[in-house]
Amino acid sequence: MYSIAIRPTLMTHRRILALSLLTFLPLSYGNGQLRLEDLLEPMPVLDKPIPSPAEQMELEIGERHWYNHEILQYLDTLAERSPRMLALGEHARSYGGRPLAAYAVSTPENLARIDEIRSDRARIIDPDADVDLDEQPAVLHMAYGVHGNEPSASNVVPLLAYYLTAAQDPSLLAQLENVVIILNPVLNPDGGDRFAHWSNSHRGLVPSKDPNDREHRENFPSGRTNYYWFDLNRDWLPHQHPESQGRLRLFHTWKPNVQLDFHEQGSESSYFFMPGKPERTNPLTPPINQELTLAMAEYHSRVFDEQGTLYFSQEGYDDFFMGKGSTYPDLFGCVGILFEQSSARGAWQETQNGLLTFPLAIANQFRTSLSSIEATADLRSELLEYQRAFYVDAAKENKSQTGHYLATAEGDPTRLREFVRVLQGHEIEVELLAESIEIDGHTFPANTTVAIPAAQTQSTYLQSLWNTQTDFEENIFYDVSTWTLPYAFNLQHTREPAKRVSSIPLPADFHSPNGGSELAESPIGYLIDWRDSASPSLLYAVLESGANARVAMKPLTAKLVGGEEREFGYGTILVAKTLDKAIPEETLSLLRKAASRGAPVYAVASSFTREGLDLGSRDFRVIKLPKVIVVSGSGISPNDVGEIWHMLDRRVQMPITMVDHERLGSIDLGNYTHVLITRGLNAVNDGGVAKLKSFVQNGGILWAQGENAIKWAVDKELAKAEWRLTEKEKAEKAATEGKEEDDKRSVERLPFVQARDEAAFRLVRGAIFETSLDITHPIGYGFTSEFLPVFRRSNRFFEPSRNPYSTPVLYEEEPLISGYINDENRELIAGSASLSIDQLGRGAVVLALDNTTFRAFWWGTQRLLSNAIFFGDLLEEPN
Repeated sequence: MYSIAIRPTLMTHRRILALSLLTFLPLSYGNGQLRLEDLLEPMPVLDKPIPSPAEQMELEIGERHWYNHEILQYLDTLAERSPRMLALGEHARSYGGRPLAAYAVSTPENLARIDEIRSDRARIIDPDADVDLDEQPAVLHMAYGVHGNEPSASNVVPLLAYYLTAAQDPSLLAQLENVVIILNPVLNPDGGDRFAHWSNSHRGLVPSKDPNDREHRENFPSGRTNYYWFDLNRDWLPHQHPESQGRLRLFHTWKPNVQLDFHEQGSESSYFFMPGKPERTNPLTPPINQELTLAMAEYHSRVFDEQGTLYFSQEGYDDFFMGKGSTYPDLFGCVGILFEQSSARGAWQETQNGLLTFPLAIANQFRTSLSSIEATADLRSELLEYQRAFYVDAAKENKSQTGHYLATAEGDPTRLREFVRVLQGHEIEVELLAESIEIDGHTFPANTTVAIPAAQTQSTYLQSLWNTQTDFEENIFYDVSTWTLPYAFNLQHTREPAKRVSSIPLPADFHSPNGGSELAESPIGYLIDWRDSASPSLLYAVLESGANARVAMKPLTAKLVGGEEREFGYGTILVAKTLDKAIPEETLSLLRKAASRGAPVYAVASSFTREGLDLGSRDFRVIKLPKVIVVSGSGISPNDVGEIWHMLDRRVQMPITMVDHERLGSIDLGNYTHVLITRGLNAVNDGGVAKLKSFVQNGGILWAQGENAIKWAVDKELAKAEWRLTEKEKAEKAATEGKEEDDKRSVERLPFVQARDEAAFRLVRGAIFETSLDITHPIGYGFTSEFLPVFRRSNRFFEPSRNPYSTPVLYEEEPLISGYINDENRELIAGSASLSIDQLGRGAVVLALDNTTFRAFWWGTQRLLSNAIFFGDLLEEPN
């Protein structure tokens, strides 16, 4: 790989003053404010036509938490009045309807040719293009507030923007000649406003410094997450949400040289900046990337050392998972930098380090914002050369790469289209297979298989998405240890590029097909192929319209109107009239509309079938309209609940009822068909447990997802499960039961410093495993293969059901596909249960140990949940 020497540099910007804590000890919170004169000495001359935050908004920085609309309103004003700032417009709109906007900041001369600079970014990464790097500024993407309850990140932006547009400072102007800043002020406006409202609403005239005060203890779901309670900093790779999709477009439009990612961490910490832990750097990241990161760190170090501010680096955080704001850029010839400021989580609070104030947190983010601008300006040449060399080197490696990765989803074009959308969001080229081909016993059909060229501009990130890895330099991970995308989508795919493949460009209407047909009239009814990921949404709409719908418990070959015969699998849906009522016109309209859009809806010519079930068979079982409770509230992970909410709301388009667990005992559960829990319901009293048990016994379905929910259900005698134990757990259990005398036990002494790492080695932080799926079981309806990759983040394992028919998802004996698991857990997981059914009365408890909707992009297993919801009446333990 390309390597350059980093020249020594000196700090040239003005000394940034240490902020005396006395400045922020107000008699009332209204005095807790931060202005440029508190930060800079000597104070630069300010351009009078440029209004300060207080002058424009009548609101000081640090006076309270700013809302998204206030930040954008102020920045829009600066863009109108300053020749150094240009509004780039809205690049996304959140689920909550809040705009996300960005701004370019540089010299007037650079902004006057901003279109030219933007178009030159594509030429820099094109090895065949002729570009003079000496004529190019570096592009610095400054991104703030991806976690809404880390408020110093976004709240520093108005003050920073004021300084950048108003300060008549020769050193700043010189830096801006070499740098174009893309200022991205609020990455998570829904979460940011949620937190701002919480904090602003829970303080008095004299705010409490006590960490136990309500202001510092957000209630569920907290402002960290977006509208559906997702961590947007983990959404760079799958970009399932509009905020992430917009910022990816922004990133790839400007192709920055440096991307800054501003956060907050625990209140008892100091300040962190990259590099992260060196041995946990992703192996695809070029060494020069980390050299440049370290060179930039010198600038931050000097600023804090001048002030006597404590900080740390190269520990705790890492650069391994390539789906976060500070790591994603590293595989695009860019340098990603993470900043973590200790959080006041409000106005101020006492910590082990002293009184931590909101203005002080903002001040530190201001310091590293300026040091980053200076470092980018000083290292402009090195950064541009690295970016250019990254793609030149990739092009050289691509010359030895031939062929295409192939991927297909049998019977499920919806899932395949989403997979392609994710790839294209990273500027990965995707084509369509023109001629069918057989590889390793698998057929890849033409026109329904995508072909991804191995040799392409973004081949490095493609490699990251396709790779599997089971051996690691260090077995501790800040986030997940693997993220192989075709397994996430459960696609039939080639692990290596296929040679001699014939491909064509994707059709223009690939993502919005209108290639459906007019649905013929049928006196019998209509069949819906359950394999397509859009079918659950259609089924819910059909049921809501009042139609009679049934599910096939066995395959069939049906004769269609027009004479064609077609095979249908387990889970096929039949919409037909009843004895006394025709199919409602609303239902027919839904089916016609779906068919015209390419949905797999077919008009049937006869109830008689050549093979398999006849349409009047008793094995076509009637489906009820589901009515689902999702349990939420304090102590439950917002991510777990949000993933289920998002899937059912956005993809199935069915309403759910969210109930906080302390209220569950007061709800009449007889009005519902399902209760979904993701954590233990410790606030539910014995009466509530009895009510839940009665709910299941009377035919309800309890979905218990994750080890905590399963343990709670077992402890409350709602279900039966037998946990597999480690050797240590077995010894502890034996000692507790008196089977082993304490004085006979020998414990090997270990170094104290190893304790934390040893505990981490036992974790399963995120790995992919192979399970065997019973596709004849209602939980497995719509799947076409017994092979099912699942994503796991738990190190607890339980035995398969004693009923041989009731473990539809079972781990293989050697299940690891990709990621880290230690040897002991590898033995425990072999042949264990991933999902089992425990019948209770006329209902059932589904024990789902693994997350079926992980981060909204594990499309391959989300059908397990929708099957449990729609086919709940079929979940039984056969004798």
